[in-house]
Amino acid sequence: MPTSKLETTIIAFHTYIADQGWRILSEKAVQSGHQFVVSDGKISVPVTLYTTGRINVQGQASALQNALKAWNSSSIAPQVATTASVLKSQSGGERPRATGLARIGCDESGKGDYYGPLVMAALYVDNHTEEQLLALGVRDSKRLTDAVMLEMASEIERICRGQGLLRIYDPERYNRLYQATPNLNLLLAQAHAHTITRLQPTVAASLAIVDQFGAERLLLDALRQTGCSITLEQRPRAEDDTAVAAASIMARAAFVRELAELSRSVGIELPKGASNPQIVTIGRELVAQHGADILRKVAKLHFKTTDMIVVS
Repeated sequence: MPTSKLETTIIAFHTYIADQGWRILSEKAVQSGHQFVVSDGKISVPVTLYTTGRINVQGQASALQNALKAWNSSSIAPQVATTASVLKSQSGGERPRATGLARIGCDESGKGDYYGPLVMAALYVDNHTEEQLLALGVRDSKRLTDAVMLEMASEIERICRGQGLLRIYDPERYNRLYQATPNLNLLLAQAHAHTITRLQPTVAASLAIVDQFGAERLLLDALRQTGCSITLEQRPRAEDDTAVAAASIMARAAFVRELAELSRSVGIELPKGASNPQIVTIGRELVAQHGADILRKVAKLHFKTTDMIVVS
């Protein structure tokens, strides 16, 4: 749950921006507050929310600026109904539906991001916890902003305490594994299998659901190699299952936290994704400062991006 008025206002602000169809281009903590840059696709407006409750809207006079100031002056900004209602309105899209099944949901995050780790998350959900997760508004992490997702991940951990597992493959470990197994789908199958196998004995689950990422036999073979005899269901868009959706949120939240820590360690903000032009620019800055070996510690080297960084 939000622990301060500022955190509550940040969640409400994310909800408002999403409802208007605008985008938050960037956000960061500042002294005594939190700063955003909001865009309607034409112009960008800086907005700062302060711990005192004051909201400062800057930028040039425009319809966007006026709308943001109107939200600023309204009474709804600091008076969010409840965390659950805000999270549900923020997340959008189709919600998972209750199945009543006791099962493990497993998902990963970071496989498509050049910088940062690969994170696997497995979560056991039964009829009791599923009701709470659905009330929270759990769904595919790709439908959530980082701030809302991090808040929701904390709630998921509270609801499913002791019934989930995270495995984080930092870039150095990931690169060693990929060098030994230069096939991403096979590497993912092995990572999913090890995560499910470690969680299953602690929850006595007989079913695991995973979003399909490759040939079904890859994960079945990997589970057999670990000695796990769980029933496996693989299907496209498995995030419409509550357990998989909750696992996807846990995995992405852990990825965001780990990427932020990596960024702090190298003194520069590492972008998410694989297509942002800043990825190459920042990579070249890192190589210029620390040498090419720095990429092994912060990035997935098999991406073609590596060649674009080290060959210029």
